[in-house]
Amino acid sequence: MHDYDYQENHGFKYMNVWKLNELSHESVKATYALAKRAAMTQASILIQGETGTGKEVLAQYIHQSSAKATGPWVAINCAAMPESMIEAILFGYEKGSFTSAVASYAGKFEQAHTGTLLLDEIGELPLSLQAKLLRVLQTHEVERLGAKQATHVDVRVIAATNQDLKQRVQQGLFRLDLFYRLNVITLVCTPLRDRGNDIIYLAKQFLMNFAESEGKPVLALTSDAEKKLLSYPWPGNIRELENTMQRALILDEDARIDANDISFQEGVILSQPTDFTEKTSLKAQENEIILNVLKEVNGVRGVAAKRLNISPRTLRHKLMKLKQIGCDIP
Repeated sequence: MHDYDYQENHGFKYMNVWKLNELSHESVKATYALAKRAAMTQASILIQGETGTGKEVLAQYIHQSSAKATGPWVAINCAAMPESMIEAILFGYEKGSFTSAVASYAGKFEQAHTGTLLLDEIGELPLSLQAKLLRVLQTHEVERLGAKQATHVDVRVIAATNQDLKQRVQQGLFRLDLFYRLNVITLVCTPLRDRGNDIIYLAKQFLMNFAESEGKPVLALTSDAEKKLLSYPWPGNIRELENTMQRALILDEDARIDANDISFQEGVILSQPTDFTEKTSLKAQENEIILNVLKEVNGVRGVAAKRLNISPRTLRHKLMKLKQIGCDIP
C-alpha cells in the first residue's frame, strides 16, 4: 500500500454520520440531491471544495448511487504520487518496460474496470500526462507502458480538487480541453464553517463513534462546548472536527465534554476562499505564511510542506509563483 493510495474503504467512516435526512444545511442537501441525479447518468463530474470538506465522501456517494455500485471503487491522490511514476501507476506497465518492472502491473484505470475511479487533487496532475488522460477519457482505452496494444476499460471517472482549475488553465498549468471534459457537472462541498448546526450534529456523531471504538461511555456536549465549536472557523473542516472530538474524548476526565475540554490544534492550514477566486488579501496572507514557515525550518521544503498541511508538489507550485513575482525564497 503506497501513501498515494487511499486505504480500503477510506472515507466510508463518514458515511454513517452523513445521513442526508438529518443534515440541516440546505446547501449540503442540494449538493447531494444533484449528486444523486448525476450518478444515474454517464456525465463527468468535478467536485470542488476546501481540504477536509468531504469531497471523497461525496464521490463515494455518487459511486454507491450509480449503476456501477457493484464494481470496484478506486481512489488515488494525484498530488501524492511520485512524479516519475505517475504514468505507470495510472496506466500500468508490462514486465521489463523499465529497469524495476520485474512483473506486469495493472494501473488504476484497469483496477477500476466496471467501477469508479476518483482522481483526487486532479489539479496537481503534470501537463505531460494530461493529454494521455484526456485520450483515455475519450477512447475508453488505456495503454500500459511497454504494451503493444491498448486495453478497453469501462470506468466512471470523478475528479476532485481544492484548486481553481479555471485559473490553472489561464496560467497554462491545466489543459482547457481536459477541463471541459471533466467539468460537465460541478459539485461544490460547503465549508464546515458555513454549515451552522451541522457542526454540532457531526461532533456528536464523532463522539459516539470514538466512544464505541474505544470502549468508553458516550459523553454529552455542554452548551458552552457547543458555542465554542460554532464560533471556531474550522480551516481544516470536517477532518479537523473529527480530530478535535477524538482529542476531547481522550483527554476528558469526567462524564461530559465542556468548553475547556475542546482544544484546537496549533499550526497553519492553508484554505481556499469559498468561491474559489484568488482574493488579493487572502493571497497576500498565504504568501506571508509560506515565507515565514520556510524561514522557521531553514528552507527545508519537506518539513515546511508538513507544517503547512499541503503536499510537497503544491508547495513547489506556490514557491514557483512567489519567484515569478520577485520574492526572495529561503
